[in-house]
Amino acid sequence: MQRELHFERMKETSNIVIPFIKGAYSDIKRENGDLFEALNFFIKRRTKKGQCLLRPYLVRLGYELTGRNNWIDIAPACAAIELFNISTYQSNIAFDGKKGIYSSYQKSNQFISSMISLELAIKTLHKLKTNFPDKTTSTIIERLLETNNDIYIGQFYDLNELTVKSLNLSMSEREYLSLYLKRCKKLGGSLTSLCLEIGFFLGEGDILLIDPLKRIGMILGTAGQIVNDISDFLPLENEEYEEYKIKGYESQFSDFRKGKITYPLFHLLNVVSKERREIIIAALMRKQIDVTMMEEIRRCLNRYGSITSAKRIVLSYYKEIKKEIKIFPKTRSRDFLSVAFSSLITNKYFAMLNR
Repeated sequence: MQRELHFERMKETSNIVIPFIKGAYSDIKRENGDLFEALNFFIKRRTKKGQCLLRPYLVRLGYELTGRNNWIDIAPACAAIELFNISTYQSNIAFDGKKGIYSSYQKSNQFISSMISLELAIKTLHKLKTNFPDKTTSTIIERLLETNNDIYIGQFYDLNELTVKSLNLSMSEREYLSLYLKRCKKLGGSLTSLCLEIGFFLGEGDILLIDPLKRIGMILGTAGQIVNDISDFLPLENEEYEEYKIKGYESQFSDFRKGKITYPLFHLLNVVSKERREIIIAALMRKQIDVTMMEEIRRCLNRYGSITSAKRIVLSYYKEIKKEIKIFPKTRSRDFLSVAFSSLITNKYFAMLNR
């Protein structure tokens, strides 16, 4: 029941926040239709009917952890966080060329869209002035920009250091994890931490609890990034298999096709036979993979315990967050924050990969 209510509250938050998000882009739609179409590539995905937006909900949860219930007062902050999140998706797709964004023209437009979305996030935060002093808004904007810096450092690691051409594949797992988790913290942890921090700050929560809450957000977001990396190896659905044979299915093994080595693949390369390892590395170097090899790698990830090892890291974070969260008084909001993390542990991705 708690889990069902968690998603109901997330959807409720999204229903309030989405009009703010759409409204932020309305002037651009009137000014330049082509520019709006570039921006709308992600907007329509993030604002479709029934969408559950996690990050605005985490801002709300941070606010409610202070004992306040009038979260509608901070709706602009919830919307601004999602606008900021959209900006990171737009830049990421410009770098990676996923989801059909392949040409330099398309990539350039998505990067332009990213810069615009970031500015709109800041502009939306200024709407908080109705209920909060200017100093509060300025502090939040400063933290958002610091987080933006963290995310792009994470992007640098992602694009330059965790690739088959730059990574020392003979390094120990411990050395690899140090680099990989740093990247996960920058890309996923920093933004999730910011969400909870902003809500708690707006609710004027106990200053002594800010750092523990930020750590909880960092843990939650870092684990979420690991789960997201695991999802890259998801099996194709039946109808997708036929489509892949015809034109290639873009959402599968997209990191692999960029020559990236996330943790499940690094683990696999260190446990398979030398012959199989060389075949996988050659495909990574070519940045090409066919459906037969996809299926073989997916089987190996399960057979050699690579998915299990990745899940073990997520579980270790779960144990860590359970300790951190006990610092906060036991409230309904604290329970909902626990549900947000437990949903990672029971994620459908693990079940799909084990089929």
